Amino acid sequence: MANSLDLDPEWGAIDLLEEVEATFGIKIANEEAEQCATVGGLYDVVCSHSPDWNGQDGSCGSSMVFYRMRRSLSPDDKRGITPDTALAASGMQPSRMFKKLADETGLRLPSYELTWLGMMGGGLLVGGIIAAIVALLTGHWIVSSIFGLIALAGLPLLRLDPGRFPAGFVTVADLVRRTVPLNSNSLRDAGGRPADRWSVLAALAAEHGTLPPDQIGPDTFLHRRSLEEALKQA
Repeated sequence: MANSLDLDPEWGAIDLLEEVEATFGIKIANEEAEQCATVGGLYDVVCSHSPDWNGQDGSCGSSMVFYRMRRSLSPDDKRGITPDTALAASGMQPSRMFKKLADETGLRLPSYELTWLGMMGGGLLVGGIIAAIVALLTGHWIVSSIFGLIALAGLPLLRLDPGRFPAGFVTVADLVRRTVPLNSNSLRDAGGRPADRWSVLAALAAEHGTLPPDQIGPDTFLHRRSLEEALKQA
């Protein structure tokens, strides 16, 4: 069944393309980007610019990431953490665990999900900022100040949000599997072997879109609008 990353029609794809270029060390021409309606189309462009990517040598990236995470989660007992260890066994809130791992390993971790508390805080912050700007532009200074205070009220809620593990994140191995493709360049610089092109692209697309990597395929559209147009023509 056809699906979509549901990226913002104006800027979403641009942000994704820029990160793809930086990750693979390539430059995608404007005419190439305009033809990329699906993730598969973008993958073909990536392959044409990086033919030798999947043949790189180096140490196992998954092992390198696991060892870093193990040192962070259990510095005094290396046997205390295995790939099958449940993430919940740490006793830490997901938001705290992800921050600790990112700070101590230097790795980019996949995004954890917000609970209702974080979503409420994010809504207040974003909505308040937008409303404050609109009120300011229309000359309503007092109203703008009120909305500014509402936006600030969202910050504590975001900080207090414990977060939750994304769907499919049960063990340390699950976290490692999703982390490796997001750190291809840093792992390669450390002597590691980067993940294959599709795994990297799917991981990057998941960070920018609304689908997890295992639900992203070659026929996944970048924009909902492109998906709707394709369905009309079918």
